[in-house]
Amino acid sequence: MSDIYDDPAFFKAYSQMDRSKKGLAGAGEWHELKTILPDFSGKRVLDLGCGYGWHCRYAAEHGAKSVLGIDTSAKMLAEAAAKTTDQRITYRRMDMQAIDQLPDQFDIILSSLAIHYIEDYAQLVKKISDKLPVGG
Repeated sequence: MSDIYDDPAFFKAYSQMDRSKKGLAGAGEWHELKTILPDFSGKRVLDLGCGYGWHCRYAAEHGAKSVLGIDTSAKMLAEAAAKTTDQRITYRRMDMQAIDQLPDQFDIILSSLAIHYIEDYAQLVKKISDKLPVGG
């Protein structure tokens, strides 16, 4: 599994961005994204392309029952794990296109700044749909 974010030079540059240093407060899209997020209380959450885990921690802080963050980058996941103490959050290295291999269903599936990497968007949407409860 190869990922541009695991390239040392790329990762070093990424780590200097405001979003990497300041978290959600440093992410330009956060003020808009936050307004459309659902209630996380008691929900099972999947974050596709979780990066540093900012959204995973936000979901847990806002009552999520469990949160799984997936990413293809070992460096991103290491950073996420280092910043996370909440036992409701787990991280797993995997491609978001392989979510059909996860045995669980989720109440909420989110992704910020990651889906644009996917070549077959329609196929990913189908896999996401299959991972949500009926009527989700």
